[in-house]
Amino acid sequence: MRKVIVNYAAFLLGFLIFSAFHVYAQPVLQVKPESIDFGEVEPYSTTESTEQITISNCGDDVLCWGLIADDNWLTVEDGSGMIDLTSGKRYDEASVNACGLCVDEVGIYEGSFTAFQYNYNGVECTAAKIEGSDIVITATMTISEYNILEIVPDELNFGTVSDELTFDITNTGEGEMEWEAQVSEGADWLMIEGGTCVNGTAVGGSSDTITLKVDRSKVEGCVSEYSTTVKVTSTNATPDQATISVTMERVIEPPQPSSPTPADGSTDQSLYDTLKWQEGSSQGNVGGIVYFDVYFSTNQTSVESDSPSVLVCSDLEVPYCDPSMGGGQLEPDTTYYWRVKAVDECENNTVYGDTWSFTTGPAENPCLVSTALQLDNNEVNTLRGFRDEVLAKNLKGERYVNLYYSPQAIEALFILFFNPELKVCMNKMVKKSIPAIQSLLKGEKALVDFEIIEEIEVFLEEFEKEASLNLRKIIDTIRRDIKTGDLFEEFGFSILE
Repeated sequence: MRKVIVNYAAFLLGFLIFSAFHVYAQPVLQVKPESIDFGEVEPYSTTESTEQITISNCGDDVLCWGLIADDNWLTVEDGSGMIDLTSGKRYDEASVNACGLCVDEVGIYEGSFTAFQYNYNGVECTAAKIEGSDIVITATMTISEYNILEIVPDELNFGTVSDELTFDITNTGEGEMEWEAQVSEGADWLMIEGGTCVNGTAVGGSSDTITLKVDRSKVEGCVSEYSTTVKVTSTNATPDQATISVTMERVIEPPQPSSPTPADGSTDQSLYDTLKWQEGSSQGNVGGIVYFDVYFSTNQTSVESDSPSVLVCSDLEVPYCDPSMGGGQLEPDTTYYWRVKAVDECENNTVYGDTWSFTTGPAENPCLVSTALQLDNNEVNTLRGFRDEVLAKNLKGERYVNLYYSPQAIEALFILFFNPELKVCMNKMVKKSIPAIQSLLKGEKALVDFEIIEEIEVFLEEFEKEASLNLRKIIDTIRRDIKTGDLFEEFGFSILE
C-alpha cells in the first residue's frame, strides 16, 4: 500500500512539473515602442514619414504575429511574420508610415496600430487570431501651416478684341504664400500689372487677382497669332510653380480708305483735282506694305465692278492719285465716281472704301499753274508728276501740296497777273527746273544749279512785298526752309555748285 502511495505521488509531481513546463513554453507577444510620434508631416503629399516597431517573442515556441493600421493616414509596410525561438530568432522589425495625403486641416492627428497573435498549428501560422492578444500602439502626427499654389484659369485667350484679362493666384492651404509672376522674355506685347513682373503674398484661403494687358501695336509683320506664358513661382508652396498659357490674335487687314478729297458729293470742283484720302483708323492693323488702286470714271457701275478700263492709279504707296493720268484737265460740269481699293501684301487681304463722287465746275475754272505760267501740257504734267510722286511722299512736301490748294494760292495768282516782271521771273525759274524734275521722275540723278536757288530767294523777297500778312508768313516759312534746311536734297535733288 505504501508503495502505491509513493508511486502516485511521483506521478502527480511529474504531471505538475510537465504542466508548469508546458505553460512556460507558450509564445508571448511584446511590442516596442507602444507610442510613436511621426512629428511634422507635409499635407496633401504622398511623401511618408517612417518609424520602426520591434515585435518580440518573450515566451517560447513559435510566435505568429500581425500588425494593422487603424487610421487612413497610417500604413504598415509588412503586416505579419513568424518568430521561431528554436531557430535563434527572437524579434522582427516592422516599418510603419504616416502621410498627409488624406488630411486637409492644420493640427495634431491621433491614431493607432494594433498588434496581435495568430494560432500556430505546429507547422505554419493559421488565419485564426488569438482573442485577447491585441496590443495597441498609439500614433500622432502634426500638420503645421502649409501653402498650396493654385492658378485659375491657367489659359487666357485675348482673341482679336480683348485688351485686358485677369487670372487669380490662390493659396488653398493655410499659411502665408509668397509668389512671383513673370512674363516670358521676348513677349513685349504682353504686360502684367503694367510691367513684366509682379509679386505678392496670399494668406491661406485668399486670392490675388492679376491683370494682363496686350498692346497689339508692339507687333508687326504678317504673323496673326502670338503666344507666350506667364510663370508663377513660390518659394514656400506646393507646387512651387504654375504656368498660364497666353495667346493673342491680331487682325491683319489693310486700312479702310476714308475722308476723301474732294469731299463726297461736292460740286464746282477744279478740273485739275487730285484725289486724296486718309488711310483710316485701322492703319495699326496693317500686317505688311499696303498698296492702293483707284477706280475713277463717270460710270458708277464700272467703278463699283473694278473694271480695268477705269483703273487710273495702281500700286500706290501713298494716298494720292492723279485721276487724269497725266492727260490734263477733267471734263467741266461732269460728275465723277471713284473708289479706292487697299491691298495688304501679307495675305492679299483687300478692303474697299465707299464709292465717292464729285462734280467739276465750268470750263472757266483753270489750273493755276497753266494760267499763271506759259507752260505746255508736257511741262504741266511734269509738275503734276513731281507733286504726286515726290512731294506727296514727303511730310514737308505734303505741306507744299496743301499750300497749292489753299486760299493763298489765289492771291499768289493775282500777284503774278498784275506784276509781269514777277510772272516772267517765275516762268523762267520753272522752265529751268523742268529738266531736273524730269530726271528725278525717271529715277536718274537730278542736278539743280545753285544759281536757281539764288534766283528763288530773290524772287521770294520781291514777291513778299506784294503779299498780304498771311501770305507773307507762308513765304517766310519757304525762305527759312531754303536757307536753314536741305530742302532740295530732301526732295531728291543734287545741288550743282
